[in-house]
Amino acid sequence: MSDTRAPGSKPPAALSHAREVAHWLVLLLGWLWLGEQGMHWGWPWASGVLAVALWWAVRLLCRGSAWAFQCAPWVMGVLGLITVCGIYGLKNPMAAPWAHGVLLALAVVWGLWNALIETRSQVSTFELAPVAWHPVLAAALVAGCWQWPVGEPFSDMGVMVLLAVCAGIFYAHDRCTTNAMPVCRGPRAGLQTLLAPSAMGLMMGTLWLGNAWCASLGWGIDQMVGAHLALMAGLPTLTALWMRGGPPSHASSVLQAVASLTLLVLGALMLLGNSPVHSVMVMLLPSLAWAVHCSRRRESAQLAPRLAPWVTRSWALVLGPLLLVWVGSASPVQGPWAMQSALALLGLLAAGQLVLLWSRKQGLHLPFSAT
Repeated sequence: MSDTRAPGSKPPAALSHAREVAHWLVLLLGWLWLGEQGMHWGWPWASGVLAVALWWAVRLLCRGSAWAFQCAPWVMGVLGLITVCGIYGLKNPMAAPWAHGVLLALAVVWGLWNALIETRSQVSTFELAPVAWHPVLAAALVAGCWQWPVGEPFSDMGVMVLLAVCAGIFYAHDRCTTNAMPVCRGPRAGLQTLLAPSAMGLMMGTLWLGNAWCASLGWGIDQMVGAHLALMAGLPTLTALWMRGGPPSHASSVLQAVASLTLLVLGALMLLGNSPVHSVMVMLLPSLAWAVHCSRRRESAQLAPRLAPWVTRSWALVLGPLLLVWVGSASPVQGPWAMQSALALLGLLAAGQLVLLWSRKQGLHLPFSAT
């Protein structure tokens, strides 16, 4: 996806910050609310993760497309309002016989909305301010929605209000950006950039499984939701703050890529133990890899051969939504082993990428000799 900003009028700074908070709100609620509804309606297959996997797949397929770059601002607002209406319709007693179909349709619309938001976001969260407070505020609002009103986890009214406000913010921000965004030929990335997002997505997507891989810690639902919000929204902020400083360089870019891959490998190795410490590290290390991936420098040099756009999308789908569906399908029989094997696969691929990066002396001799 192009990182070049389009010329034209700039929206007010406050609106840009509000848009970034709304971006994280739509993302976090997509993971948590759709997953909760999948469990609530008792899916007969894939353990309820099908809606989340479909939403994730639509995001990956449509993000960076020509349609997402060129559509009018009103499309952004309309997709948000349709999402809000879908939530309202799903909770209508008359829709109960078709709840599964309504939820899948809602996941598709929500995924399109997310893809449009991510495509038209031309500045990284971690470049907007000295401290990336936007995901933390979004997580706090989601946590408040979880207990608003008290005793009703993920109040549907709270979710609808938040998403309706987000739709208005996105529409207003797009209206202030008068020039059309440049169209690119699609995402071109190496496999190493897909592994950390896949690991984080698997952890978020399997939160509501009855035999969730992190349930062995004995946590309640409130603690598990809070932990996942902290790992996905809070950890990148802390990591970016720690990594801030120093001019962009090829060495630092390579070190960040190597650090992210190493954390994925170590997270997979933690599956060899059964203690609570190992369980915590299995959650923490892949999440830290995701945080390093989020806050990495966008000026990174080419570390490995970049894949064609269709190959990038294919790998992202296989390692993300399809792997999540497999985990959901295997969990009723295999239990936590399904998630463990998925993380082990990502760790193995990360180890292979480390070997590949090591073998490319042009990209690695500088950072590995740095102190």
